[in-house]
Amino acid sequence: MKVLTFSLLLLFGLGACQRGPVNRPVPSVSQIGGDLTCPAGDHGYSDGAAAWGFCYPGTWRYNLRSQSSSNPTRLDITFDITDVPCVSSSPVAGQSPRPVCSPGAGLFGFMIISTFERGDAPDLVSWMKANLRSLPDRQAIVWGNADEADRLSDGRRIALTPHHVVIMDLRTTLNQLDMEGLMSARLNTWVFTY
Repeated sequence: MKVLTFSLLLLFGLGACQRGPVNRPVPSVSQIGGDLTCPAGDHGYSDGAAAWGFCYPGTWRYNLRSQSSSNPTRLDITFDITDVPCVSSSPVAGQSPRPVCSPGAGLFGFMIISTFERGDAPDLVSWMKANLRSLPDRQAIVWGNADEADRLSDGRRIALTPHHVVIMDLRTTLNQLDMEGLMSARLNTWVFTY
């Protein structure tokens, strides 16, 4: 009897260890900015917490930092950008292939994108009056799918979305990346998700 009980327990134990087909979801990692439609050669970046995304030159490499602040409540995301337009050269027998870079390789720029709560502001001017030290000179622009957008006299862009106000501040120095030209040409790629 003990032998039969032990044999049955052994068979059940071995049966429990057998693996059959198991349907499990395959994990995937979404591409940051993969939901954007960017021109050939560009890459996309989107931030779900800030509720916006945009296209940028595919040769850019960036370091990203974020910091939240209060009074008014906002999220600042900074990009330290370096342009790295290099391609691999054809290998030469006996030598390691070396990258071939354009003369502008290594140029850099800096971009700050601040996302504020819109609150109950009915329009962009009302929000600026309530939250900026003074109402700057401005020119209306089109910035992606923003409800309203202006270019301020100091060069910053400001956009009003259904729930946020976004300010983009582009910074560069002499003989560095033309942040103004490169990002101005891509304003139409911005998507404000809410």
